[in-house]
Amino acid sequence: MSTLINRIKMVSLLIAKGKVSLLGREIKRRLYSKERSLCLRRDLDVPFETPAAELVIEIRPLHEKDVGELLDVHDEGIPTQAFRERAQRKLFLPEKVPTCYVAVTKDGSPAFMQWLMAATENDKIQTYFRGGVPVLDVNEGLLEFGFTLEKYRGLRIMPHAISEIAKKGRDFGAKYIITFVPEQNIPSLKGCKRAGFSPYMVRVAKWRWFRRHCEFKMLPLGTPYSFDGLPAAEVIPSSINKKFG
Repeated sequence: MSTLINRIKMVSLLIAKGKVSLLGREIKRRLYSKERSLCLRRDLDVPFETPAAELVIEIRPLHEKDVGELLDVHDEGIPTQAFRERAQRKLFLPEKVPTCYVAVTKDGSPAFMQWLMAATENDKIQTYFRGGVPVLDVNEGLLEFGFTLEKYRGLRIMPHAISEIAKKGRDFGAKYIITFVPEQNIPSLKGCKRAGFSPYMVRVAKWRWFRRHCEFKMLPLGTPYSFDGLPAAEVIPSSINKKFG
């Protein structure tokens, strides 16, 4: 019920902020669309050197004061896409799914945020994502809702941060960390590659009259990124043995 209430609040916010065109695109998307995303995976047992960012940052859990700095949706100057990104994450915060981490600069200013979720949160994850992500095995963690504040983009904070956040999966016994990125989002895919993630699975989400159905297909080991070689769309998927909500 809380998820539904929060979605209603977000629709109201979109209307109040004059983002009617954004709301219209979202309605159109949910009426009829097809979206492909790559599921990327990192094996924490494989040694990997965290890539350096272009400024010194520290990873810590989200503080309440960070929310206003990272997710202000009342700034009239933010682009429409940035508004959507911030609104999505504000929508997820009330679900109280641990743990959201932030990357902060030397002066303590938050520059990046992302959730790392454990299998113990499967019920909340499935309730919110409605089958859009796998049911996590006990040795898996899920990275979701990464966001870099606009003024810090281009400084390679994202690959450094997600690489360090992924390591925290060891705290709850994870061997594998997975995350989903739309196939067309090449900058994010490249950032994930620099953070040690590899193509693992494809998700095809079909929206029909506000109902989403997701299909998941495993990719052969060693499947390259589209910008490295054979596009994932041309790879013949193997059978799947994952569980989904």
